[in-house]
Amino acid sequence: LARALDTPIATGEMLASVAEHERLIAARACDIIQPDAPRVGGITQFLRLATLADQAGLDLAPHFPMEIHLHLAAASPREPWVEHFDWLNPLFNERLETRDGRMVVPERRGLGVTFSHQARAWTTDTAEFGRA
Repeated sequence: LARALDTPIATGEMLASVAEHERLIAARACDIIQPDAPRVGGITQFLRLATLADQAGLDLAPHFPMEIHLHLAAASPREPWVEHFDWLNPLFNERLETRDGRMVVPERRGLGVTFSHQARAWTTDTAEFGRA
């Protein structure tokens, strides 16, 4: 499909491993890969995929959550965009800034966001497993 169409094909947001993305890249089955760091095994695995995409000449458009991916995309030489999900706003005290259609990497510490009181209310400090 990617070879048959002039429209760039973006995919990979639901793939759950580096190996699945490697097959996608090797098959030249898309023009833009959309890895999701939490799904593929974290930041290290995401950066591995970003390198593979760059070597293959593919663009990178990370998928959900933007609070993590904004920083990872900014470190990539092939970053056309970062998806924006405003329905995550209640989770954070700060908002990521968009200027001229581009997200701005925050200069605040860490990822540049802190969890809101609402997010803390939706979590628990303990969990029990295996009880009937």
